[in-house]
Amino acid sequence: MLYEGHHVFFEANTRRSLLKVMDRLAPWLDGNDIRPIHFKHTVAPSGAVELQLTFKNRQDAALFERAFCQAEAV
Repeated sequence: MLYEGHHVFFEANTRRSLLKVMDRLAPWLDGNDIRPIHFKHTVAPSGAVELQLTFKNRQDAALFERAFCQAEAV
């Protein structure tokens, strides 16, 4: 089954490693029963962790964005 996909991009605080970022994301995703269909990360030259998550529907993407894409949220 093909999904259109709804992407959320964000940059985590430069003081946080990918492991620390995932420690915050995983419980939220599990608690809200939301599963990204695609996850990609890079580390910027500044050291910040940049994430791209793709969700199967707009509602899941919007919930995630509200929870984690505010300044200093992660």
